[in-house]
Amino acid sequence: MKIYKIGQDFDNYKFFVFKENDELNKGIWDFRGQSLISGWKGLNLELFRDKSKKKDKRSEDFDASCFFSGHLIVNKRTSLLLSEKLKDQIEVLPVNVVGNTSEYYFINVLNTIKSLNTESKSNEEILMMVRENNCVFNKKNIGPYIIFRDSIFDDGYYCTDEFIDFVKQNSITGLKFTCAGIAE
Repeated sequence: MKIYKIGQDFDNYKFFVFKENDELNKGIWDFRGQSLISGWKGLNLELFRDKSKKKDKRSEDFDASCFFSGHLIVNKRTSLLLSEKLKDQIEVLPVNVVGNTSEYYFINVLNTIKSLNTESKSNEEILMMVRENNCVFNKKNIGPYIIFRDSIFDDGYYCTDEFIDFVKQNSITGLKFTCAGIAE
């Protein structure tokens, strides 16, 4: 079974970035799969604008944005679909998008599992495996999860073909999936 890293489709869609120097965004790099509901104050995002390009032909009409892996932002329709599909495996938390009246949400994936097979591997071998997208995952530990975080590399989101099929079946746009390795 293949395992994928969730990312942004930069070729076809614009994307959200964190508003610079904003108090609400200070802890964004500390999200590791813990529940965030009780202290959630939101995030402030803005649509990325490439100042070096006069005309950016990429679409602003997308359902999901994942500029930084592990920071999945979705519109209301997608948040409802994911909530129904993933029930107690995610938190759906509101965010603010500067200059946009639509509702968007941060998807906090709570499934943090020991998914990478790191047995008998040095730190250097593990880093090379991740860098080269040649990871070996523990299929048994992944079990029923179709989206998850790894307990070592918990800053990114991984998924299975079932999650990708769900995204395609529901015409969720804006994401790109890169094969990170296989689960045995």
